[in-house]
Amino acid sequence: MEKVLVVSLLVLASLRSASTEEKFIKEGGNVTLDLRPPPSDPITIIQWKFKDSILAEWIKGVVDLAHNRLNIKLDIVSGSLAMEKMTKEEEGVYSVEVNSNVQRVTYNVLVIKDVPKPKIEFFPLICSDESDKCSMTCDGNTTGAEPVTYSWKTGDGEWKESEKDMPITREEHGQEKTFTCKMKNPVSEKESAQVPNKLYKKEVPKPSPVGQIVGIVGAILRCCCWDCGLLGMEK
Repeated sequence: MEKVLVVSLLVLASLRSASTEEKFIKEGGNVTLDLRPPPSDPITIIQWKFKDSILAEWIKGVVDLAHNRLNIKLDIVSGSLAMEKMTKEEEGVYSVEVNSNVQRVTYNVLVIKDVPKPKIEFFPLICSDESDKCSMTCDGNTTGAEPVTYSWKTGDGEWKESEKDMPITREEHGQEKTFTCKMKNPVSEKESAQVPNKLYKKEVPKPSPVGQIVGIVGAILRCCCWDCGLLGMEK
């Protein structure tokens, strides 16, 4: 019973010490997978695997350096694996065994696209400065670009992370002149064009007191001139 308990504890400790690191790579981009931690002894045997298939290996004096993919390069000194022009088909878990020891860290490589340039759309389509409330969406085709986060900015203010859709009301946002949204994922980010706020209503300027005074003075002068003209004619 004690032996079973000891074995179970060792297995549990091994599982806890192992970890998987996610690496997001731009489609068509490059990535280098390093040994974690770096080996303390010189490497004499190394084998990188993609899922369950051997990807690259080298055994000093026995097996020459071999690669099973054209776009990879194994460094037999550091143990790192460099890969170029990554495709969606090369997405998955990469693991490595060094000097007959399986390394604790594995990599889950995720190949994703750049986010598109977003465009702000208002709903309903009849949203105007007469509306009490509307909604905006930061629109764009994000297929293959996930995970995506969204941020919004009013005027020249600060970016605030939020949802894809943003409700606006005349009471809260009626004095904001413009909106901008941004899409971001682990490999890219893009901003929309700055768009006018459809709830914004320009205030009609009040007549200037100076203009009113000038108008009154002008009217008085015209009356005076008219009266003077009549008096002259009577003489």
